[in-house]
Amino acid sequence: MIGRAGITVLVCVTAITAGGAAFSAAPNGTIGVALPNVKGEWYTPELYGLTDEAKKLGYDLIIQDAGGYANVDKAVTQVSNLLVQKVKALVLDAADPAAFNGVVRQVKDAHIPIIAAGTPAIATNYQPDAAATSSHCTIGHEFAIGVKKLLPNGGSIAILAGPPGAFWATERLRCFKQDISGTSVKIVAEQTSEQDVAASLSLASDILQRFPNINLIYGADDTYGVGIARAVQAAGKCGKVKVLFSVLGSAAEELMRAGCVDYVVAQQPALMGRIEIRLANDLIKGNKIEQPMVQVPVVIVTPENINSVDLSGMRAPKGWSP
Repeated sequence: MIGRAGITVLVCVTAITAGGAAFSAAPNGTIGVALPNVKGEWYTPELYGLTDEAKKLGYDLIIQDAGGYANVDKAVTQVSNLLVQKVKALVLDAADPAAFNGVVRQVKDAHIPIIAAGTPAIATNYQPDAAATSSHCTIGHEFAIGVKKLLPNGGSIAILAGPPGAFWATERLRCFKQDISGTSVKIVAEQTSEQDVAASLSLASDILQRFPNINLIYGADDTYGVGIARAVQAAGKCGKVKVLFSVLGSAAEELMRAGCVDYVVAQQPALMGRIEIRLANDLIKGNKIEQPMVQVPVVIVTPENINSVDLSGMRAPKGWSP
């Protein structure tokens, strides 16, 4: 099962003693994974990629779930716990890199390789040994391209910007704003919130009421985008109010096919998870890595090309759960 709010998730055949130490039955040992969250259409595919590739390469995983982007202190403690359990490598998605300087220094001092997951930053004072990411600035630039295509004559837009303080969300928005600066695209509303579809639906519904002539709503990822699209659908404005966001989960695909989503900058979290484990394996074994910082390409998905898009890097198999 996936843990919530700080629960440790164990996959493969890792056992836990009363004192919390992990004893691995896998031939190559244990890799630690620390994530700010494990819910949603991003993390399930990433977990699939991580666990499936780890099994193929002979590793157990200990997956730590901080339970949300606001729980930074808990996430730091969980990395400390992985250090105590002497994992052979650490896959880390740092929600707030500035908070991880101390614990990352400890991991570095223990000569445990660190692979950055999703975002290239693990701490403000330290670089990862390897990374598998999609550039969040590139995603922001692609958002701007999408807005310009959807609103060639400009217009008013609202933004559900993502979790407050999350590096990936602020970086996307920063680069997006750079690209629309000086255009006829005007931001009339901007809101941060935790990743929750119901909350996003409520926020988007409020935006539609306050700004009945809004042209487009931007979502930081599909947690926000699906809520936005459902609000637009409920208001009977599919196609009239454009919807743009990142990550093509199953609900996002359904809403696009229903005409309520117009532009998705789709990342490939399942592929990313696989690459993270391959990098960890190479670092553990001392293999030379030709390209330690891997940029996993994004895929632009629209109603016009959705039938031809390869989803294998984006999704876990139907019905799969850790």
